[in-house]
Amino acid sequence: MRISNALFQQLPGEMIMCRRMLLLFIALVIPLLLAAQEERESVRQALLDLSQDRVLMDLSAHPDDEDGASLAYYRLKFGVRTYSILFTRGEGGQNEKGPELYEELGVLRSRETEEAGRVLGAEVHFLNFLDFGYSKTATETFRKWGGEMEALRRLVYVIRKYKPDVIFTNHNTIDGHGNHQAVAVTAIAAFDAAADSAFFPEQLREEGITLWQPRKLFFRAFGRSEQVADVSNDINATDPGRGKTYLDIAVEALRKHRTQGMERANLRAFTRGKSLYRLMRANSLYEQDSTDFFSGIDLFRDPSVAGLGPIRRELDGLHEGMAKDSILAVTGAVIARCDSEARMPGLSDLARRMLDHWADESGRLASALCGITAGFRLQDSVVVPRQRVDCTLTVSSGGCALGEVRWHVHTPAGWVIDPDPGVPRVAGAGEDRRVETLTVGENAAPTLPLSVTQYRSIEGRDDLSARVDFLADGRPMRLTVRPSFEIAPPLMIDARPKSVALLQSRAGEGFALGYAIRNFLPHKTAGRVGIRAAAGWTAGNEPFVIDAEDSSAAGTLRVRPPASISPGEYTIHLRTELANVPVAVRVIPARVDPGIRVGIIRSQDNTMESAASTLGVDYALVSDGELRAGSLSRYTTIVVDIRAYLLRDALRENNARLLDYVRSGGNLVVMYQRLQEWKPAYAPYPFEISGKRVCVEEAPVHILAPGHPLMNEPNRIGESDWTGWIQERGLYFPAGVPAEYTKILSTADPDEPQLDTGYIVAPYGRGSYIYTCYVWYRELKEGNPGAFRCFANMLCYPLHRAAAR
Repeated sequence: MRISNALFQQLPGEMIMCRRMLLLFIALVIPLLLAAQEERESVRQALLDLSQDRVLMDLSAHPDDEDGASLAYYRLKFGVRTYSILFTRGEGGQNEKGPELYEELGVLRSRETEEAGRVLGAEVHFLNFLDFGYSKTATETFRKWGGEMEALRRLVYVIRKYKPDVIFTNHNTIDGHGNHQAVAVTAIAAFDAAADSAFFPEQLREEGITLWQPRKLFFRAFGRSEQVADVSNDINATDPGRGKTYLDIAVEALRKHRTQGMERANLRAFTRGKSLYRLMRANSLYEQDSTDFFSGIDLFRDPSVAGLGPIRRELDGLHEGMAKDSILAVTGAVIARCDSEARMPGLSDLARRMLDHWADESGRLASALCGITAGFRLQDSVVVPRQRVDCTLTVSSGGCALGEVRWHVHTPAGWVIDPDPGVPRVAGAGEDRRVETLTVGENAAPTLPLSVTQYRSIEGRDDLSARVDFLADGRPMRLTVRPSFEIAPPLMIDARPKSVALLQSRAGEGFALGYAIRNFLPHKTAGRVGIRAAAGWTAGNEPFVIDAEDSSAAGTLRVRPPASISPGEYTIHLRTELANVPVAVRVIPARVDPGIRVGIIRSQDNTMESAASTLGVDYALVSDGELRAGSLSRYTTIVVDIRAYLLRDALRENNARLLDYVRSGGNLVVMYQRLQEWKPAYAPYPFEISGKRVCVEEAPVHILAPGHPLMNEPNRIGESDWTGWIQERGLYFPAGVPAEYTKILSTADPDEPQLDTGYIVAPYGRGSYIYTCYVWYRELKEGNPGAFRCFANMLCYPLHRAAAR
């Protein structure tokens, strides 16, 4: 058969048209398929949730400590309601993604934990204890947390509030991080204390806080305890709706902890694919099943809920594939029955928990079937006390007719909400929308700035919420919504920097204090910004104007201390008429030799260059290009910042050039690196890095080489230089250190052997190599005088090292 040339000439155009049609089909159909899949998954999960009446609570010391695989397993496979309770926000750790530390790092890690919770289906809450860094004992942890009773009080509160049947934790009482031990100790005490009215009776005055007895408490079984585990959760099972194992879902959640570098974590290797637990406490004898936390727990054995059996049986009749009208008939009847039962006198706490759960989840299932969404949105996402703001309350439906929509808005004490007469209500079969005016209470507690407010009390919070009752295709339904907004002071002022280190010999020059003022008032504002300080301090007093809400003004003040200021710590206040913020100023008695030039191989933040600037040292950041091919000999000293070997590819690839720099007369100062990031060959005389650390920041420091220039020139280092440290002394101490190195210091935690490799120095060729794992970066960031004096000696060492040879 012969095909004409004309047909061949037409084929390319037809193929292009087909390709365009295919792309159009994909663009139109794929989103619909994904939306349909999401809707089916929402319905499936809602059916699962209604099949369960049980509650599970996971306890963790820090973000990323949670057992995400077990949380995902019980939540996504069975529909168990899950809570993830964290004692801290992880602010005492290291930040692998940026410069934020302490409270600001806590803000980031809180968000990461909430993101992880959404992946796992767990509701996340924090007890707001400070993460003060690594601890080796529960005793130290309780001391820093305000005592064992304070830890118990907060945990008892959340148990009484969320009423779990089973509590579990990755932690135990005898080994590992001291914070972990404290969580386990507190869990054991809280198991019975939550049901005892002698403990914290004042909590019981708050609505919804009642005595509660959990049924079981489990601790994770690691190592030798695996042999006596009571439960093994099947975390390698595949979730039918997601096509992933529960362990893989936990890996996805763990990778949300970006500031901890968890995108590289191998959870499967860490857990070896196991989720094993030992039963530590139970309120009764239960039939054992080694595959289930909840084995033997039958809530309907409790006489107080026996009368709710008919509602449970009605819910048990729901299943996937059931007609929508039939499901709506069941959920509507359940909501009506729950309302009726909830009005009965003498209702037990378990019965009320079950009724609330059934009513809420019935509404969620109906909403998933009908494509119903409810919204409560403030016109202004950041409000101030006494502000009036319009709110839009909306219910819309894509698949069911709406009717008889009734809103019930709960406002905190002192807040008022009224219909806005100027905006008509929109009501129809597919949507009901109304606008009301909210007046924020005069004493409304701010939620901004998060770095401060995230630590407010977990008790007695009264949040803005709304419940909407309506008919969907004639069936009664209910949803609860909470608006997303923040409460701010009228103005917020931020000092840049928040603390200042000032060399005493340069104090007369003063320092630049930057400010940023943000306006949250719903109108233009103006004022003046200056400082409040003791006599002798001076600074400008500058006007500012901010034209609109959520806008800012920024500038710089030149602050000068008294001419004859003594070393020490001073507090000044950067202030306007409506806001102020304290600024710590530390005047440091340190000396620096003239003529030195410092290169800084930066990692995550500007601490090292800020310290060099404070000392008045001529410094520059060493670029990747300079590491590869630049002249390093122009630097008297080069500082390798903490963990730079992880973050700087050019450093790892060109470390030999740094050793050549040392051999030729340079001075290389290497701050701590982690064992996973370190190669012994990075040092001129190789050594390993260990996991050893000294956690007690007050641990005595002993000078092993009192005559060494690093302890004498240009600053004589003494006992007072080790006071006022924060969080810890040092971490990741070198191991197997060759004899070529001189050991300068030693320190140790209580009842532990001395660690003498935290500050070592060796000659190499004509130069010198210093490695130190003391936490200089934390101390320099906080303006510790002793840290500055030691750092100055490191930078100036080439001018004095001849005395050490």
